[in-house]
Amino acid sequence: VLIITDSYGNMRSGFPRYYTRQDPGTTQYLNSGANAIEAIRGGQGGYMLFGYVENPNSDNTGFQKDAFVVKVGTSGDELWQRTYGTDEDEVILHATQRIVAGYMLAGYQVEDGKSDLMFFGIEEEVDSIPLGLLYNNPYAENSAANYVLNHGDHYLCVCTYDKINEPGTDILVLNITETLEAAPEYLSGDFSEFGMCVIEEGPNSFLVLGNRLSVSGRMEMVLYLIETSGDRIVRSTQLETISQSNTDLIGRRIVKTNDGRYAIVGSRSVYGAASDIFLQFLTSDYAVTGNVMFGSGGAQTGADIDIADDGGIVVLGTNASDANSMISLIKTSDTGDF
Repeated sequence: VLIITDSYGNMRSGFPRYYTRQDPGTTQYLNSGANAIEAIRGGQGGYMLFGYVENPNSDNTGFQKDAFVVKVGTSGDELWQRTYGTDEDEVILHATQRIVAGYMLAGYQVEDGKSDLMFFGIEEEVDSIPLGLLYNNPYAENSAANYVLNHGDHYLCVCTYDKINEPGTDILVLNITETLEAAPEYLSGDFSEFGMCVIEEGPNSFLVLGNRLSVSGRMEMVLYLIETSGDRIVRSTQLETISQSNTDLIGRRIVKTNDGRYAIVGSRSVYGAASDIFLQFLTSDYAVTGNVMFGSGGAQTGADIDIADDGGIVVLGTNASDANSMISLIKTSDTGDF
């Protein structure tokens, strides 16, 4: 689904728009979902949507998830669509513009019930380039490439990666060249950690947001600083963990505010109750400060965050109740106030 609003959050005429494929053997439309969107640059306008579609498998005994890309115009009209996949499940979780024309896509592939990292590129007009990276781990169970950042002459890909020879997962950051040569850096240690996203902090330095299963069995946010030199990650430092008693905190995205502070969006759940959208602030030197919660009935989750033209904060989320769900769009001041 694609929704475009005005600056006050009012939906524009003609939206929402839905995109999927029709089952070639029936008149039914297939299940699909978009996990990432990129605005098309270079004066063309429009958007690229990235996610998955559930296609019938080769022997028509069920369905498999294939990577799904849709190009739409500024008014939401579909221009073309393309699927990429094998007999296994492939899902795109995030995408970015390539260093040259086209897009780099990050996600996961499931084989024999086990999920592993997937990273590949497409040309500007949908052709898959002869570049693909499956960062094979013989111990993979729940691995996924969750976020990819183009930083000029390399890509940084933040992943959740199964530990070697022991249970749990680590945060893995891959520094990837245009030819998909990858230099790895493992950020976590004794705890199970899950990579979420990365933003540029300064020249050759980046902030990596993740989540950690603490010794108490609760989820907490964790923030790392990594430094790069060429195609190598040369240093990583844990800056902060963010937790609350008897509470699960899950961070999804982080953004730098116009005055140099940081805001993390995610979810907060106390004693396993329904979650609220959670907005956590940090100072310019990464000290944890105030937070704001947005909630009502149902389970609410913050999914993404950005800075508006006036310096305020825009939060995208979801609200699920029973069998229904809604998209939440919240605009606040730079301190999280309405």
